[in-house]
Amino acid sequence: MKSAIVYYSYTGNTHRMAQIILGVLKSKGEEAIPVRIRPLKEETNFFRQCLDAFKGKKPDLYRTLVDLKDYDRIFLGSPVWAFKAAPAVNTYLDICSPMNGIDAIPFVTYASGVGKERALIVMEKGLEAKGAKVIGKISFQQSEELESCKNKLLKIL
Repeated sequence: MKSAIVYYSYTGNTHRMAQIILGVLKSKGEEAIPVRIRPLKEETNFFRQCLDAFKGKKPDLYRTLVDLKDYDRIFLGSPVWAFKAAPAVNTYLDICSPMNGIDAIPFVTYASGVGKERALIVMEKGLEAKGAKVIGKISFQQSEELESCKNKLLKIL
């Protein structure tokens, strides 16, 4: 199985989870690559970023992997901001290739947990609109222990 772990991370929490997912997949003998998406111009004020997420804004991104036809599974990750995914994830879902029949697992990272389910639903709908088959969803609290994170992932795999 070949997986792409596509994610946006502002503070490093979502990056940490992407690395955990990568490690679990590799330990199972699977091929996986992490793909960190980055906006061309990143807002540095966290509250403005949350407002942009709430409004569903879509910033331009640096060149990134958008052709997903060679992958069997896609993990799509984002922090939860204002009950939604980060704006860069919105853009990615707009510009990536169709995911017809590809298994998808959205994942989010959060501090308080407010809005995590809503953010996952928004991401799930975006993935399904691209033709992906969502086979599970995962949320990780930023202070969660490594073993707990791995166990959540293994339940879906």
